[in-house]
Amino acid sequence: MKNLILNLKKDRQAFLFVILGLILIAVPAQISSAVPFLLGIPMVIYAILNVVISFRYREALPKLGNSILAGVLGLVILLQKADSLSTIGVIWAIFSLHESAEEINEFIETKHFNIVSCISIIISVVLAAMLMFDPFEHFETHIRILGLEIIASVFTRRKRLIEEKVQRSAV
Repeated sequence: MKNLILNLKKDRQAFLFVILGLILIAVPAQISSAVPFLLGIPMVIYAILNVVISFRYREALPKLGNSILAGVLGLVILLQKADSLSTIGVIWAIFSLHESAEEINEFIETKHFNIVSCISIIISVVLAAMLMFDPFEHFETHIRILGLEIIASVFTRRKRLIEEKVQRSAV
């Protein structure tokens, strides 16, 4: 999500993400109850579309294995309904841990350590562990944190755009 927001071309799109972040912060319980549908339905549609594209347009070659995985996960989430928060929480935690691992790898490769990023990684790992231990208890908290992360990414995007504008005007 962070990379998606950072690479947005229009400020209006970024503004919509701020609104989304505020909604996640304001009504996490309602969002939590809708998550199985908000996540499951798009995953199944994504899988179906990619399977059709794979067979109809062989040169397009979407990753069929990833599509099938998304479809199965989407169906499981839809069939479990409210009970799927446990499954979603664990998957979310694993994605967070994977993202943290990638950031650590990047630190090692570039030999560029940033204290704020290091603290962020530690917090992400702790939150991921909490989510795996008790997904139902911590899910709404994580919804709020996601809202804060989305808003922070919009501000980071804005800061980066200003820095790029200053660099261009200096040249």
